[in-house]
Amino acid sequence: MNRSLYIISLGMLFSISSQFAFSAEFTCSNSLLKTPIMPFKESHSLNFTNWADYMSPDLIPCFRKLSHTNVRLSYTTDDNMTRAKVMTGASGFDVIEQGALYLPSEIQSGALVKLDKTKLPNWKYRNKAIYEKISQINDPGNNYAIVYSYGTTGIAYNQKAVDRAFKMPKGKHVIPDSWKYLFNDKYLKTLSHCGVSLLDEPEQVFGNYFYYKGINPNTTSKAEYEKAALYLIHHVRPYIKYFDSNKYQNDFTAGNLCVVMGYSGDVVRSVERAKIINPKLALKYVLPKEGTNIWFDMLMIPKGAKNLDAAYRFLNFNMEPYVSAMNSNYIYQPNGVIDNRQYLNTLFKDPNINPTQKMIKKMYVLNIHPPKFQAFVSKMWMYVKYGIDFTPQYIDNKKEKPKP
Repeated sequence: MNRSLYIISLGMLFSISSQFAFSAEFTCSNSLLKTPIMPFKESHSLNFTNWADYMSPDLIPCFRKLSHTNVRLSYTTDDNMTRAKVMTGASGFDVIEQGALYLPSEIQSGALVKLDKTKLPNWKYRNKAIYEKISQINDPGNNYAIVYSYGTTGIAYNQKAVDRAFKMPKGKHVIPDSWKYLFNDKYLKTLSHCGVSLLDEPEQVFGNYFYYKGINPNTTSKAEYEKAALYLIHHVRPYIKYFDSNKYQNDFTAGNLCVVMGYSGDVVRSVERAKIINPKLALKYVLPKEGTNIWFDMLMIPKGAKNLDAAYRFLNFNMEPYVSAMNSNYIYQPNGVIDNRQYLNTLFKDPNINPTQKMIKKMYVLNIHPPKFQAFVSKMWMYVKYGIDFTPQYIDNKKEKPKP
C-alpha cells in the first residue's frame, strides 16, 4: 500500500512469526464443517493472493484435499499493486485478500463480482454487528466481500510500569482504558517517564483524537485538522518517546515502553512473545471506553475471475465457524463468524481482544480521503510528527486556540 497515504497495509503489519502462533491441532474433516464440501469431479484451480504468513498453513491444504482444487497462492507485497491489477479487470486472481478501505473505489469502478449469496450457505453464520459496520462505509449492503479477519486500535500497557509511574500502593492499579491517557497532558506527563509511543499514522492519531473529542473522525474540515495539529504539537508531542508503527512492538515486549497506541494483532503477539522472552512483564491490551477504530481485512472475487465455482467454495470455506476459529488462533485476530467460541484460544475470551457486539457498536470505521485533502492531512501530520509550529490558515479570523 502507498505509504504516502500513511495507511500501512494491515496484512503486512500483522504478518506474524509462526514461532509464536497458537498451536492447536487442525483437523481436516467434513464432519467439522457446517457445510461439508462437495469435491469437484475434475480437478479445479484457484488463484489466490494474500500476505505472507497471514493464514494458517493448514487451511489451503485442507481446502485442496476436500474440494479437489489446486490453490495457487501468490504473496501480496503491496496492496496498491494488487488494487491496480484488480482495477484492470484482468488481475489473474480468483480470490484476493485486501483491506476494506479499498472496497468503495473498487465497487464504484465495477472491479469486483457482486456476491451471489445463495452460493454462500455459511453466510448465516456471519457476525451481524461486524458486517453492519462494514456496510456503513466500505461495502453498503455487504454485497461484494466477506470478512477474513478484523482488529482494533487500542492502548497496550505495562501494568507494573504504569502503577509505578502513578505511585500506586501495592494491590492498587491504574488501567489506562481511556484516550485521555494519550491525549491529555495531565496524564502524559506522568507516563512519559516510562515511555509512551503513538502510531506513525495520521488517520489513527487524528481519527482517535477526533473521536475522543466528539468530532467525526472522517471529517474533511481543514480548520478541525489545524486545531487538532496545534493541540497535539503543544500538549501531546512533548511527552511522546516516538511515533512508529513497527518497532514499538519489540520495545513494548522488552519493557522499554509502558503505554502505546497499537493494533490489537500486533499487541496480542507482543504479549504472547513476552510470556516467553520476558515473563516478569505484565503486558495487557485495553480498548478505550470512548470507543475506537475498527478495521477489516476482506476476501473478494475480482472481475475476470476464471473459476467462480471454486472461488465461492473457498469463500464459504473461510466462513466456516471451525475454520475461521482455527485461523484466528494462528493469526491472533478475531474473525467475522459466530458459533465458534468452542474452537478459539482462551485469549479470545478477553473482550478487549474479541469485542462484544455492544463494544463494536461504539467503534468507528475510517475511509480514504480524496487525494487533495489527503495531502493536507499529510502536511498537518508532518507538523505534529516533527513538532513544527505553524500559523493556521483555516481557523477563524480570531485565530482560535485549541483547548486542552
